[in-house]
Amino acid sequence: MEKKDKLYMSIYNDYYSGLLTEYQSQLISMYYDEDLSLLEMADRLSISPQGVRDALKRAEKTLEELEAKLHLVKKSEAIKELLENLKDKVSDSDKEEINKAIELLEN
Repeated sequence: MEKKDKLYMSIYNDYYSGLLTEYQSQLISMYYDEDLSLLEMADRLSISPQGVRDALKRAEKTLEELEAKLHLVKKSEAIKELLENLKDKVSDSDKEEINKAIELLEN
């Protein structure tokens, strides 16, 4: 998996964690945010590394399917890009408002 793909898994988890089980979201967070190995995760969760891998793959697939159906991350990135482009065309006071909108999209 490429570095970009790893970043997207973390972003997808930010957007869709409420639609995963708590366990699935925890696995994604441990692997992508905390950068734990499968063995470290297995030790923490008291299960086999293969069990962690299987559950992690299912969670990843679920996140990818959610984004493929809902496109929330894709839409959010497109809106941020449009707002960034608008900043060059507006007054300084409007730029502040645009920055607030971008910040809301990022959090």
